[in-house]
Amino acid sequence: MKTLAVLILGLSLSACASLDFAQADPDLAPPPEPDVADTLNARLADATARELSHLSRFDPQALDSVQGELRTLAAALAGRAVRPNEDPAAMAAPENPLPPPDLPEARSVFHAVHLASYRGAETAEAGWETLHAMFPDVLDGLSARLESVEIEGRGEFLRLKAGPFDTREAARSACRAIEAAGAYCAIADFTGEPLSR
Repeated sequence: MKTLAVLILGLSLSACASLDFAQADPDLAPPPEPDVADTLNARLADATARELSHLSRFDPQALDSVQGELRTLAAALAGRAVRPNEDPAAMAAPENPLPPPDLPEARSVFHAVHLASYRGAETAEAGWETLHAMFPDVLDGLSARLESVEIEGRGEFLRLKAGPFDTREAARSACRAIEAAGAYCAIADFTGEPLSR
């Protein structure tokens, strides 16, 4: 009994010491969870996700009664209709996802490299072919886009961009390779119209 009391006391002191250590060094504390958006649907989704997570770990049989709803929700989140006898794991990666919405004013979450600016689309297409031939190691596998911009006092230009890059650092790395050869390059977002060629 005395040994058990000593063990409990030791664990308590250890827990207090580790708690004080985490408070003394904030880098050791776990990062705070981001706040849930203050909308009814976001709060409902968060509460549902927490409950489903708990049930999936501690009472999976309770989920059997809502299997139909789970399948419908999973399919809706994947952007498609429920298929009979479909494996729920397959719902996470749709074969034919819905096309992205047409959002002309939206900015891309992907990054690109701005390679040059031109007055016309034909010149931009020729410029893409030339630049692609000059930098195949950097530009192979990328898509070209043209973004129309108005430059005060100079008129309208078409920015030739290549991408997409998942991160700004990946786009920066491509720019370094292009700039090392003496060519222009700037990091941009991956917006604009696809080049026709």
